[in-house]
Amino acid sequence: CDTEKLAADSTAELFGRAAPGIEQHWDYELVGKSCPASIIQLEGLLRIVPDNETIGMSLVAAYIGYGTGWIEDRVEVADFDDEWEEADRLRARALVMYNRAWDLSKHFLRNRGEGFDEALKGGIDSLDQWCRNTLTEKEDAAILLWSGASLGARINMGMEDIDTVADLPLAKVLLSYSVELDPDFLFMIGQMTMATLAASEFPPDMDRAKVLFDDTLEKTERRNLQVQLSMARYYAVAVGDHKLFRSLLEEVVEAGDVLPEARLSNTLARRRAERYLERIDYFFADLSE
Repeated sequence: CDTEKLAADSTAELFGRAAPGIEQHWDYELVGKSCPASIIQLEGLLRIVPDNETIGMSLVAAYIGYGTGWIEDRVEVADFDDEWEEADRLRARALVMYNRAWDLSKHFLRNRGEGFDEALKGGIDSLDQWCRNTLTEKEDAAILLWSGASLGARINMGMEDIDTVADLPLAKVLLSYSVELDPDFLFMIGQMTMATLAASEFPPDMDRAKVLFDDTLEKTERRNLQVQLSMARYYAVAVGDHKLFRSLLEEVVEAGDVLPEARLSNTLARRRAERYLERIDYFFADLSE
């Protein structure tokens, strides 16, 4: 009997039960300062039980959450202040986080069934077929979403690498099937991400993005403020609608604590919405003339 593995597995169960406490926290700075320590702790546990999916996917979520919520937040500030070297340094740091998250995701997808690497190399049809043959339960939406999100974040931070950008269709396969299995998972973050991709890919599909954003807003009762933020940032800017941009962001700022289960996520949305409202001219050059 390996007592260290037993202890690590027990800790994994504890992490899973404790996760909502972080998601419901209200202090952006406090959570941001604690994230690196949590990541290191999870990495340590994973060394003891490398195939524990609860620990592994918690770590994937932590890398993505810290990267998007804190490192990319600083990237935006540096971009707004024309601090290009600092912005590039932070993008490189975020990319390290997302590369690790994607590597972990692949490890745990391999554990779910044989042939994953071959399916990945085979392209979108073979990956989609592997997913449908291997991941069939509603609960499987979680690993699909975090895997697709890690690959998508990696692509977003590595746009200069053609090989990395070429993986976008694979990320869409993972995300779209996650949404198919459980469209409501994490307050419809999967469908919101699909809408964002539709608006920001090349060439963009703005009609599809609008339909997906509107549907997500309606079904979440506009309580997941990340949806309004993403629609403002990626849809309203792309179509040049500064009135919609302002309206969506003002809604985020004024919303209050409308979804306690996602308090931290909504706090992040409010933080960025306030910044974007102060710099509308950054997104709409014609307004500064």
